[in-house]
Amino acid sequence: SDYFDLLVLAGNMYGVAFITFIGFYQIAVINILTGIFVDSALKLAVPDRDARALSLKRDDEEAREELFELLKEIDTMNTGIINVEDFAENLKKKNGKLQAQMTLLGLPVDRAADFFRVVSVLCGDESMSNEEEANIQAFVECCMRLKGSAANLHLQCVAGDLVHINVMLQQQMDLCEMLAEKITSGNNDTLAHLAGFRNV
Repeated sequence: SDYFDLLVLAGNMYGVAFITFIGFYQIAVINILTGIFVDSALKLAVPDRDARALSLKRDDEEAREELFELLKEIDTMNTGIINVEDFAENLKKKNGKLQAQMTLLGLPVDRAADFFRVVSVLCGDESMSNEEEANIQAFVECCMRLKGSAANLHLQCVAGDLVHINVMLQQQMDLCEMLAEKITSGNNDTLAHLAGFRNV
């Protein structure tokens, strides 16, 4: 107050300027301190890498369990196997639980029969004799692998497989061309070998 009284003696404008400066200084300090505390709180609130990984794993387990239970409801005979007709029929039900769960997994099923057959093939269950049936557990695991959009790693894996297949096909073509040349040149040993292979 002593400083203010002195400034007022010099003129009211100086007193107003002093009060404005003090008010601005107080607000600035409070804002800075508040920002520091809020920033620290936000950093503490963000889960660490292990917590995020655990949360993602827990979400996957819950999604897997829910999908398994929904598919078990289709299996009225408790055989552990579902078929394409029952799967397609349940997708069309009014409650839409199965359809909603598939959508949450990032698997929008527009054509149920085609989707079922593709997943059945990817399951690779040797106990299934055709693509019209699938083991529930294997079906669920395959759906979990397919969930979400394709990542760059997945695309690179596919590209690598295609390169490998192309190399194998090229080797087979080279082998066929070599055999064709030997056959056309009348190589008796090659003809005899092929004849013996055909008889076997």
